[in-house]
Amino acid sequence: MHLTPQQVQDTSRAFQEWEDGPFSHLTGLSIPDQSAHRGFRFSANGLLFDGLLSAKVYCDSLTGVSGSDQDQDPVVADLVTSGRIEFTAKGVSHDVTPGRICIRDTRASWEFSCSPGTRLRVISIPRHLVFSRAYSPAALNQAFISDVKTPEVRFLTNFLEAIEKSSDDLDQSHSAQGIALDACASVFSSMLSDRSIAGLQEHPNATLTAARHFIEKNLDRHDLSPVMVAQTVGVSVRTLHRFFSESNDSVMAFTRRRRLQKAHAEMMSQGSTARISEIAARWHFADSSHFIRHFKSFYGATPAAYLRNHSGSDRRDTDG
Repeated sequence: MHLTPQQVQDTSRAFQEWEDGPFSHLTGLSIPDQSAHRGFRFSANGLLFDGLLSAKVYCDSLTGVSGSDQDQDPVVADLVTSGRIEFTAKGVSHDVTPGRICIRDTRASWEFSCSPGTRLRVISIPRHLVFSRAYSPAALNQAFISDVKTPEVRFLTNFLEAIEKSSDDLDQSHSAQGIALDACASVFSSMLSDRSIAGLQEHPNATLTAARHFIEKNLDRHDLSPVMVAQTVGVSVRTLHRFFSESNDSVMAFTRRRRLQKAHAEMMSQGSTARISEIAARWHFADSSHFIRHFKSFYGATPAAYLRNHSGSDRRDTDG
């Protein structure tokens, strides 16, 4: 689908063809005014059979509702590779950013907002197939948010890629389609049902892994903060702090510790030529005294004493 700015003015007609297709659970679709002047592009490529959809999607800025309170509405997973989608229901919001997946029962209505140029894999499966295998139907009342690096999500994506590679065989065999459909429904129901209700909404281990990974990649940013981390991994700041607390850590303690370790590595590589004030500034400590205090607390000596002690050890090792 490619709409010109003029065609965007009549979105009801533009999205009418979706009413009976694999994206029929999306309603109230609207292209935000601030993006309308650029037109609108949407594309989906993948496979569809017996209600199972696995497609790679590109979507420009779009808002609407996912789910219409109907029993026939599917269970849908959105795995974002670039861009962002925000889902909101009953006052709870999930920000699905690159490297994250959101699985939800669309019988419940979720307001969504898709940022411009978002790319994702969409997986949709008939709701009754997942429900019939779920250990607890209540498990499907919430969204499952996870990192794509977790074993179960990697298994799901590998499984779907295997199905897509076998599309020619699936086209020729209803039996093969049934096997693929049953297997996919089992994977979905297991991913949802194996979580406690408290852990369904946000997977603590996955959130911690994603948060730590983001912090590691952005240690050199002066504006790195809990708010930025929380927005990136798609949870509230309060939830982020809670997950770190449950691992006997904190966001800022982890960040400071990793910056100290980076500063330590840089200091050791420079040896006697190391300029403590420059290293402290590069790793965003407020000033040299602030850096020295934290360094001594972590390494048991001030940076200068630490360098003297280790340079002396190095000389003794060399002389020996």
